[in-house]
Amino acid sequence: MVPALFVANYIIEYSNERNYEINNLKLQKLLYFINARCLLENDVPIFEESFEKWKFGPVVPQVYHEYKGFGAFNIPKSDIVREKHTIDFGRNPFENNKLKISTEYYDSNDIQHKELIQSTVDSLKGFTPFELVENTHEQNIWKKDEERIRNGEKGIKYSNKEIKDFFEIHKEYQLWNEG
Repeated sequence: MVPALFVANYIIEYSNERNYEINNLKLQKLLYFINARCLLENDVPIFEESFEKWKFGPVVPQVYHEYKGFGAFNIPKSDIVREKHTIDFGRNPFENNKLKISTEYYDSNDIQHKELIQSTVDSLKGFTPFELVENTHEQNIWKKDEERIRNGEKGIKYSNKEIKDFFEIHKEYQLWNEG
């Protein structure tokens, strides 16, 4: 399974090649709907990382921080992050453990479920980022934590189980079927 950042890169490349809008906010929502669809259709997430419940809906923090410098502007294909560095301190960073640094390199050939990603991006191309935000705000899996989110609480995670369960019951939120 590839990191969320590399799935995001693939979405950015695909969107740029078709002249679709792809800023950081829309990217986050596309990741969310793609993951929901992958959970429903394949019973696996599209990547390992979890989504957090933020003011503007579901976010993968690492992907957000990589691309936040673009603000509301489109992310060009030429600016995708091609390396992901991971630092492993071992069990306790204060013990004499050996520090492990690993690097993964982006290659679009490594992306799984490409057809699912492409068809979902195609289906959602007509939605603005804020229409997708509104849609996620209507979902009870975000609404149940709305007060905590608006009060600034950080790190509230979605579970893949709650995402899958929600979309199984609420087919009207399967926006990829509307395209």
